[in-house]
Amino acid sequence: MREALLINPPVYDFAAYDFWLKPYGLLRIGRLLSGRFRVHLFDFMDRHHPSVDGLTKSTPYGTGKYASEIAEKPPPLRPIKRRYKRYGIPLDVFLKEVRKLRPEFVFIASGMTYWYHGIDEVVRNIRELFPRAKIVIGGVYASLMPEDVSMRFNPDLVVISDRIELLREFMEIPEPPQFSPPIWEAYRKLRYGVIKLQDGCPFRCPYCASWVLSPKLKIRDLREILDEIDHLYKLGVRDIAFYDDALLLTAKKYFPVISDHMRKRGYKIRFHTPNALHARFLDRETAKLMKEIGFKSVYLGLETVDSERQLRTGGKVTNEELESAIENLLEAGFARCDITVYIMMGLPGQDTDEVEASIRYVHSLGVKVMLSEYSPIPQTPCFDEARKIHPLGDPLLHNPSVFPVLYYGEEEVNRLKGLKNGLNKRLRGVCP
Repeated sequence: MREALLINPPVYDFAAYDFWLKPYGLLRIGRLLSGRFRVHLFDFMDRHHPSVDGLTKSTPYGTGKYASEIAEKPPPLRPIKRRYKRYGIPLDVFLKEVRKLRPEFVFIASGMTYWYHGIDEVVRNIRELFPRAKIVIGGVYASLMPEDVSMRFNPDLVVISDRIELLREFMEIPEPPQFSPPIWEAYRKLRYGVIKLQDGCPFRCPYCASWVLSPKLKIRDLREILDEIDHLYKLGVRDIAFYDDALLLTAKKYFPVISDHMRKRGYKIRFHTPNALHARFLDRETAKLMKEIGFKSVYLGLETVDSERQLRTGGKVTNEELESAIENLLEAGFARCDITVYIMMGLPGQDTDEVEASIRYVHSLGVKVMLSEYSPIPQTPCFDEARKIHPLGDPLLHNPSVFPVLYYGEEEVNRLKGLKNGLNKRLRGVCP
């Protein structure tokens, strides 16, 4: 049978954490190919691969630090006074494991634009090992900067956004007759899974590229969602993270059905929301549904306490709506330590006083603060503003560990991080 190899590359960065991070799109491609190809997966970021399993500790929900090694810092990043690392499974493990394969096609996932060094490592070695294999690159970086991907790596195909029909035409694969869950069984050990109720987002926040990656909001069929949950549960998964950018849009329609399905089958699953939820949609009924279905980690988006900037950055939430959402979650039975609010740091035009005020405001509500350091994302309005502040020609400079430092200075960034950490520590007394 013909062979195909799926690869999720290693990450080169100042920091990386397994925050329910899985190559969901790549795994869906794997299912599309299965049956016609013998599909192999090598995920460099698999923390439970035998070569790295146990090197770092996991939280009760499956998240945790990646194994890492010090890497040479590229010239554009040398002003940043932090260690630069390579995260993931060692290269020699990869070479040993895939050398015996004979893939006709190699599919490489691309994450953030500033992680391209991991792709470079993979492409160079694939071309040496399998010179006849056709290379396909898809994902976030490929969708946001397809010309840059083509120039750097010269792949046989760049898959942009969710245009899977391009891939089917390239490989001459007919559309599958029915939906099947992502190829999760390709992992030797699976600690958690991820899922989506819909692709895309109805909002057009100027710092976000969700609408670029998924131009049209597509609500997925409920039967597909239930099949994915069944598939993950049979594989032993008890923690599932939602990857939706606008999860609560379908909450009142889908959550009761999912809850009923789980109750009938006796499932006990903890759900998590690493992408920020829209507080505007989190009313009492929705909060109650979330508690009943098994949500555990709840992340809300505020971005800033400044009402004028809230309007300029999409108008998707107000301070009053955030307060109401937190109150509804607490009333539904969530603990304060289950709730975290994202605050942005480093948006073009945003000064440090505004960031500090936002941190202190969220702390006053009795919940945790998470600083979301601004990353300039190509094809967004904020990107055009950001490159007026600092040149962004090299995608390495899109890194959220870089732009706020270039904008505010290292001392101010560290002060704001220290403030956030200190205030979060004060909340430990309210957590069980």
